[in-house]
Amino acid sequence: MKTVLSKEDPLVTDLVGSKTTKLDSREHFLGACDELQAHLMNVKLVVKEKEDIEWLAQKMSVAMGEIAGGKGHILEEDVMHLWDLIHRTEENNGIITTFILPGQTEAGARINIARTVARRCELEYAKVYKEYGTSKILFQFLNKISTYLYDLVVRYDK
Repeated sequence: MKTVLSKEDPLVTDLVGSKTTKLDSREHFLGACDELQAHLMNVKLVVKEKEDIEWLAQKMSVAMGEIAGGKGHILEEDVMHLWDLIHRTEENNGIITTFILPGQTEAGARINIARTVARRCELEYAKVYKEYGTSKILFQFLNKISTYLYDLVVRYDK
């Protein structure tokens, strides 16, 4: 039996021009993205890669809009750009041969928090993807954010 959503119900919220509940997987994903975006802007304050971090924060707005019914979408070229950032950062780091405990510096700690939230965004998106059959490209993009942020942690914890 389907529950009728009433605007007086504290679980009811607006999403994609209609009503849903705060239990909707899309709401959880959007919350995690919002948190990641805030952490990315915090990271931007302490790294040299300010433009790259701001680009990533802006792309999180696009990702949120895509799920919330906006017109923007994460594209393959966005995934490729993120791969380029990863390769550039990995080249600067060299080959890592030991275990690294991330977050040994202020910058590393801030980046590591953003990285863990990025992982949660990806996991929340997995639920959205399964339930709503959304974009594989967005899934690829979200998957690579934590890789990029881990590589940045390594760079800043040296």
